Amino acid sequence: METINFFTEIKPVSTIFHVLSAVVGMGAALMGDFLFNFYSKDKILNQTEIQTLNVLSKIVWYGLLLLLISGLMLFFSNPDRYLSSDKFLAKMTILVVLVLNGFFLSKEIWPRLTKKGFLTDRKERKTRKIAFACGTISVISWISVLAFGVLNSVNFSYVGILAIYALILVFGIIVSQYIEKKKLD
Repeated sequence: METINFFTEIKPVSTIFHVLSAVVGMGAALMGDFLFNFYSKDKILNQTEIQTLNVLSKIVWYGLLLLLISGLMLFFSNPDRYLSSDKFLAKMTILVVLVLNGFFLSKEIWPRLTKKGFLTDRKERKTRKIAFACGTISVISWISVLAFGVLNSVNFSYVGILAIYALILVFGIIVSQYIEKKKLD
């Protein structure tokens, strides 16, 4: 019980820390996605562009780490309430999707993206399509996590929230594939 009291007392500080972590992580992720689209217009990623995207990627991971720490601090202020909240559980599920997507991007896509000719080589077409889909998953997931963090309540069940999230993801991925085709063909 002392642990809960401690985290309840520091909840305002934890909340500020949590919001700042989200701003840093989400800001870097969105900026990275937007810059990648901007940089890829000429179908070449130069060394400066690659370094910029690399720095932003690292900031995203630090933001996620700080988000996890501050999120745990908030969670321990009232674990029973959070564990009984469909909104919180959906937010955590989407956060897991976000982390897995980021891990996949950094381990599978990033090493190929930095190679010369990635944006023009026909052999890389499938990887480019996956990269665009992953970018979409990133944007939608960050916005979803932010929305659930800001909203006081949500009138949907856990399954309902995830169903809506999945539909938005499917639509977003379809649009991303259209954009990839128009942009890089």
